[in-house]
Amino acid sequence: MGSMGYAGLLAMEPTNGSFDANSECYEFLSESMKKTGVILDTSGIRGTRSHHSNNTRTGPYEVGGSITIVPHPAGLDLILPRIMGAAESTDTFALADGLNLAGSQYFGLMVDRVAKVFTYAGCLIDKAIFRGQAGGFVELQLDIIGQSESVGNAGSFPAITPSVAANAAPYVFTDGVCTLVSSARVITEFEVTIDNQLRRRMSNSLTATSIDASDRIVTCKFKTPYTSSETDLYGQALAGSAATLVLTNGNMSTTMTFATIQFPDNSPTITGKDEIPLELEGIARMSSTTKELVVTHDSTA
Repeated sequence: MGSMGYAGLLAMEPTNGSFDANSECYEFLSESMKKTGVILDTSGIRGTRSHHSNNTRTGPYEVGGSITIVPHPAGLDLILPRIMGAAESTDTFALADGLNLAGSQYFGLMVDRVAKVFTYAGCLIDKAIFRGQAGGFVELQLDIIGQSESVGNAGSFPAITPSVAANAAPYVFTDGVCTLVSSARVITEFEVTIDNQLRRRMSNSLTATSIDASDRIVTCKFKTPYTSSETDLYGQALAGSAATLVLTNGNMSTTMTFATIQFPDNSPTITGKDEIPLELEGIARMSSTTKELVVTHDSTA
């Protein structure tokens, strides 16, 4: 019998700590974390077109991939600082520039792939994508860059399973309220991307010796109907306007506040007999001294 994906497990541990019964365990939809190695070949002129195995060396390798989860309030308490770059301050998660292996936002990642258990050290979140579509769950895709991979025996994953506590109830699309240009809007899809623009430095080591954020771009996409209630969303002023996206489940909530989102014009078109949509795609930017994004998050059920 093959190793079946349903039996997989995934855990995180702050700053490469030891994985144990206190580690964070997450239900996930898919993962693609992997080591990508290379064998260096001299490829010189040797009087033949054949390449000899003795003319090779092991080259440096990269670690990276994605995990996709259905986010819930308890998990976001732990994941948001790794996305934003700063620790929580009384339910507030702010953007910070110091996202690198010298800070406290890196983590270890362990994936039980049944036949073997894979551990990735020195991980940072390169890109976080929150997305939702009418009728379904909210999803969170985390694109991750790490330093190294190690492989352990089957059964070495700690005795933990994903939480089923009240504050681990997942967010659904209907939990959301979106405010654009000072009014709550009907939306059928959304996507918010925090791109930390991470860069590896490969030096005299087979693994990355440094991972640093080189920039940050926060992109927002919203799909709305195109009726008389949405005509003010097309042809917005260059300065843009403040916006919010709020997810609420009982007493628990996650609020993304954007200082301003600048939407370039993207005309609505008729592609068939169905409802005409307006597709907005813009970039959130600072306004005065206010950062482009602040997240306020309460995980108390």
